[in-house]
Amino acid sequence: MNKRFLFFLTLLVAATVLPALLTTRSDVSLASVRQLWSDVLRDADQPGMRLTRLTASEEMQLGADLLQTKPWPEDPAGAARLVRVAQPMLPHVHRRDITYQFHVVQTPMFNAFALPGGQILVTDAMLGFVQSDDELAEVLGHEMAHVDLRHAVEHYQYQYRLGPLVELFHRLATMPFSADQELDADAEGLRLAVAAGYDPAAAPALFARMRQQFHEAAAPSATTPAGEIAHSLGDALASYFRTHPPSEERARRLRELVAATRAHQPAQKP
Repeated sequence: MNKRFLFFLTLLVAATVLPALLTTRSDVSLASVRQLWSDVLRDADQPGMRLTRLTASEEMQLGADLLQTKPWPEDPAGAARLVRVAQPMLPHVHRRDITYQFHVVQTPMFNAFALPGGQILVTDAMLGFVQSDDELAEVLGHEMAHVDLRHAVEHYQYQYRLGPLVELFHRLATMPFSADQELDADAEGLRLAVAAGYDPAAAPALFARMRQQFHEAAAPSATTPAGEIAHSLGDALASYFRTHPPSEERARRLRELVAATRAHQPAQKP
């Protein structure tokens, strides 16, 4: 990216964002400002990102290296379930040169996320929350979509610019994707799940249940700092919504996608 352009872009962001930060009633963390700047860089430097794109083998090696820095123990039995549920979706991904690996990590955080190169991680808290393989397929499909659409590796490229490598795994696990990337991953993840024969209605049902329980459980402790990992369901769910921002738009789009999917499915014989 041209340095002169980047300088003026910085001034523009400062001029438009800082007044809003100064007048907002809620606390704004340094992490949120860094994430905003990361989104600006991502949108402004798409041509440069294409020129520096990693090969599939380089991306998979990067994901394997990042995985080694994770701070949580793994649950092999839980991972076996992820593999079983994800297996029917693998033939339907676009990037056939990526080998996916699935991990369940033991932490009270309620989350699922994708590392570059097909490393998919689901926390045991999330695994315990889903009520069926159909719901789990929607979770896995969404994260696989972030890899298939190159969101995960693009996320790495820009998070890497914001700080030292030693902090990178934590940032990748806790910083959100952009709103557009989330919507795209919702659609692509649903496509993968449906192509594998899973129930499309599981996606909006799971999303609505997470939203409902998050808001109900978190309401009494709304002043809890966002970075604090608590053991209550509300704070556990908050860790998911920090990296997968909830919105009425996402909920509406999911319902529309399911309706469109059902409209194109062949009618079942009585």
